[in-house]
Amino acid sequence: MYVADLVKNFNGEKLIEKITELDIPYKTASYKKNELIVEEGKIDAHFYIVDSGLVSFSVTNSDKLQVITRFLNSNSWFGSANFLLDSPFQFNVTALRDTKIRIYNRNDILRLFQSDSDGFWFLYFDGYTQMHERNALVEIAHHDPRRRLISALLYIANTVGIKTDDGISFPRGITQNHLALVSQVPRTRANVELQKLREQGIIRLKPKPTVILDILKLREQLEIHRTPRP
Repeated sequence: MYVADLVKNFNGEKLIEKITELDIPYKTASYKKNELIVEEGKIDAHFYIVDSGLVSFSVTNSDKLQVITRFLNSNSWFGSANFLLDSPFQFNVTALRDTKIRIYNRNDILRLFQSDSDGFWFLYFDGYTQMHERNALVEIAHHDPRRRLISALLYIANTVGIKTDDGISFPRGITQNHLALVSQVPRTRANVELQKLREQGIIRLKPKPTVILDILKLREQLEIHRTPRP
């Protein structure tokens, strides 16, 4: 089976359903806004499922600054990269609002997939993707700041955005400061670029949360501001 077929046939919802149906023992933990769940660089042998709330993944770049690489909301999981690839945790995982998480033991999850090769490889490639996202930060840093900011807006819309009558809304908990951390654009410059997008009628900043009013026009901005490679 090709990787594309595997991901299509064994998605994240099926993974969580399988774990839940088998009644694997776990413990539940609650985290407050801005509370650290897992620390970058620490050895961690757990698998996590987000039951409710919102979390961010961030890494420390070469300038010793935190850069957000992804967001996860309810019915998502994390932890596959560190225990399947046998490496320290590659990210800081932080709650962005009140969050409840199921915490499973590594060995219990591994035993689950000893007889389910599709599930194992799905987890493996998910872990590989997380490692790839971390390494891709070097490439992101070379893009034009406006392009990086637009890419970050599109990423949030596509992963955790909430469809509304007006467009696509940021979930509660993601602020303009988080957007700056995703795009690696200084907050003052990010605010200037956001105001330009607001004036073009592409996004709405107030009242909070931020709403993308025209996702197609936002995507067009990526082409307009594409920086040709030398």
